Amino acid sequence: MRTRRSIIWVAAALAGLVAGCGHSGSDDPATTAPAPTTAPAATADVVAATWELGVLMLRAGEGPNVVVAPASLVTALSMLAEGAVGDESAPLDTAVGAAGEHRTKAVAWLVGALARYGGDPAVVQDEDLPATPVLHTAQGIALDDDTEPAPAFLERLTKGYGAQVVVTDLSTQQGMDVLSAWVSQNTGGLVDTTGIQPDSETLAVLQDAFVLAAAWAQPFDPDGTYDADFWVPAPTGRTVKVPTMHAELDVKVADIDGWVAVRLAYTPDLSADLLLPSGCCPPDAVCDCANDPKVDDPRRVAAPTLAALSTALDQAPSRTVELAVPTLDLATTTSLMQLLASLGIDDELGLTGVLANGDPVIVGQAVQQTVLQVAEDGTRAAAATEISIMPKSAPLPGEVEKIRFDRPFLLVIRDGTTGWPVLLASVNDPR
Repeated sequence: MRTRRSIIWVAAALAGLVAGCGHSGSDDPATTAPAPTTAPAATADVVAATWELGVLMLRAGEGPNVVVAPASLVTALSMLAEGAVGDESAPLDTAVGAAGEHRTKAVAWLVGALARYGGDPAVVQDEDLPATPVLHTAQGIALDDDTEPAPAFLERLTKGYGAQVVVTDLSTQQGMDVLSAWVSQNTGGLVDTTGIQPDSETLAVLQDAFVLAAAWAQPFDPDGTYDADFWVPAPTGRTVKVPTMHAELDVKVADIDGWVAVRLAYTPDLSADLLLPSGCCPPDAVCDCANDPKVDDPRRVAAPTLAALSTALDQAPSRTVELAVPTLDLATTTSLMQLLASLGIDDELGLTGVLANGDPVIVGQAVQQTVLQVAEDGTRAAAATEISIMPKSAPLPGEVEKIRFDRPFLLVIRDGTTGWPVLLASVNDPR
């Protein structure tokens, strides 16, 4: 029997945790342009689209735990859309939630808003978390040394996003080492290698990264961490023991559509929202989960519900609750190609504003790597999103046509100079 009293058991999803967008990576406030005080007109649309994309990313993830950074992907897609001419950007604009200058200004404003917590990404490796959170963000583009980009495309990336530009040979391991160094530096080493594979057809790679090092405003006492029950619904449904932090804290709590939301603050304007779906054992109830395993999969949440839960916490009153939160040490690598294809960002997408000669390009590889560590003192997290660009005529890596000789077939051996058939075979049962 599993007893639930006045305890809120916060399971997995830190869905409100900040996901990285980025700026130039500069930590000098004098070189970082402040965000406008008034949000551009399309900002709310971009935020709503980011929630939608985040839910799709969660559902596309494999394994029992999935960590994604939707704002990082939105930023990378917005950068990619800067290479579109006319209506070429339509599927990208739909995914990001805005088009043209409205898209650029909204994403830049959201990026700039995060710069207030800019700092040295290396602090994430320190034993003690910083007194003030550090949320370092960065964007970049790596150009192959044979690529001649359109000047207007590069200008939009550098001026609109503060993107760093490097030139290297993207067909070699040396080029991948350049990508990896950028990723490692801008994630504080939590992600230490690129997710892109060397390819002779790669023209450029767009990169977005962030790293977060943030201490709880109300830390957990390490003496309150001990093994406690956690219900694992798949594949058969069972209770396991996991290291769990316990504390009585004054936190904001909201309830919507059977979900319970709890806000764990780092600062008054930066926090992690933990969202618990309805399950077999609601608060103040006694029930037997082993015989009634109706624990909802958090990934089935609708994006509007997810956004509404975090918004509700903005207005929720604080109350004292006894919290039990598992410690987390999660890492996820997600190929984004199938997800992007479902959004119309596929090999039919030809962007003609990326290259100086106007030749169309497509997405060749798209990978996101994420890390999330939650402990008694606070949170360490990082993400790197990388999108490679290649000629539209080039075959996509990993998309090689499959031909299986798994039924009766013919075999011909012929003289290639004369066309004379030397041998024919009909194969109906190769055993």
